[in-house]
Amino acid sequence: MIKKIKYTAFATALFFASCSEKLTETNINPNVPTSVPTTTLMVNAQYRLVDDIRDQWYSGRMALSWSQYWSQVNYTEEDRYQYRENSNASSWKSIYSDLMDLKTIAQLNTDPATKGSMSAYGKNDNQIAAARILTSWTFMLLTETYGPIPYDSYGSDDPSFQALQAKEGVLNPVYADPKDVYVDILKELRESADMIDESAVVFTAGDRIFGGDASKWKRLANSLILRGALRIQAAAPEIADPAIAAALASGIMTSEDDDALFRGENTAANASPFYKAFAVDNRTDFSVAKPFIDLLKGDVGPFAQVDPRLYYFAAPYTAKATASAGAAISTGSFIPKSTDILGAGTYDPASYIGMPYGLESEYTSKIGPTKVSLPNMPMQATFGNPFMDYAEVCFIQSELNGWDQAHYEAGVRASMKRWGVQDAAIDAYVAALPAASEETVLTQKYIALYMQPYNAWAEYRRTGYPKTLVLPGTVSFVDVDGIINADELGKEYMFESLDANVTDDLPSRVRFASDEPLLNPAGYESGLELLGGSTKDKMNTKLWWDVN
Repeated sequence: MIKKIKYTAFATALFFASCSEKLTETNINPNVPTSVPTTTLMVNAQYRLVDDIRDQWYSGRMALSWSQYWSQVNYTEEDRYQYRENSNASSWKSIYSDLMDLKTIAQLNTDPATKGSMSAYGKNDNQIAAARILTSWTFMLLTETYGPIPYDSYGSDDPSFQALQAKEGVLNPVYADPKDVYVDILKELRESADMIDESAVVFTAGDRIFGGDASKWKRLANSLILRGALRIQAAAPEIADPAIAAALASGIMTSEDDDALFRGENTAANASPFYKAFAVDNRTDFSVAKPFIDLLKGDVGPFAQVDPRLYYFAAPYTAKATASAGAAISTGSFIPKSTDILGAGTYDPASYIGMPYGLESEYTSKIGPTKVSLPNMPMQATFGNPFMDYAEVCFIQSELNGWDQAHYEAGVRASMKRWGVQDAAIDAYVAALPAASEETVLTQKYIALYMQPYNAWAEYRRTGYPKTLVLPGTVSFVDVDGIINADELGKEYMFESLDANVTDDLPSRVRFASDEPLLNPAGYESGLELLGGSTKDKMNTKLWWDVN
């Protein structure tokens, strides 16, 4: 079982202050440990990052919805960009708290007073590298969401990098320039990959992503460099291109075995986030969105065939969301087995209906969760939430190689294998794929990024793909299959944004946490200045790399 330990900046500061003091034996309580093993800090950081970022609030009611993978049944104000400010503020605090565990790992393995004892849990440099890699993954997500952010770096003395420094007395960190943040993230990942000793273990325990495998951590670092460098390539090729070349030379993910997944446990307390939302908390707020279902069924977009991932991503609309609780519970009644026939019976494409995206709550509540497809595999207790996977790396390589066919097909295969699609179904689908092009590769990448919504949202802002999303101001049909009572609701509707600044596209960013002006006024003002002034803390303010 994972022990949920939440370290605040203040608590960590006290911890390190106490470590620096020379206490006599009479001051030591033999029943209280004087330090936390780095293995515990690592598993806690991995678990908390998944639980805080991929949960029903930060993902489900924001990026997972805005990327139109899912639509809400009851609270579509958030689908239409009116998110809950308190949820955003709470997630902001939680994510920064999670980062303190990773900073503590690096400090414990650097401090001469503690690094010797920490080496019992893995080679010091390898532990530091893993902490830096996950820190970089997190800060990349944060700066791609907000733009300027308080930032911390292990290997830089930039005075504007002031986050996570409560121990040093920095309680109100300034916001760093987002371009400087991005450049440093790529540097951190490069240095982390280079410092890993592949002949030594990373962690003896507590690494639920790679089980301490140093080579896989190194390949993750290089693959994340590809993700980050490609994101900024159009805006800063002089930074991106050398980073890409070095990452490819150092070694990136080479198969699905390199997928960086964190799996929940088959218990109510430590299950995957959406199992807890649906099965434990009995929240049937989310359904799979109609634009995504229609893309998977081949009704829209460049693929005129049914994608077999449909049956794994979503459940037939006849399925019922059930609530359960207990120490050992599981789901998966609608996940195809190797002997099932896809496309017939339970797995008839006509049984998969998406919730129309952008409807008002008054109408989605009339439709309800019983007439549309609920999520399927993501509701499993042991669902593996990816930090990055091989499929994404394949699509990145296809783009870097001028949209080549081999990496395009490899990406589709890798994605389908990760979701457990039958081999015969994979072969049939890949054989019928249209040729690789900007649209086909990037649309397949979007499909493969299902359940990685912040990454998918950033990709949309970078590329403008997929072209199948319903944008504000457009008219859509409620239902074309006759399952939903279109006569009662009306056959057509217009998606109207509830944010006055975002009227014809997806949001470009999320506003700063609502309590920052009170808790960190100087830092907040520095963030506004970097955005371009007090009027720029809006959802339509483009970030520096968003030149599409």
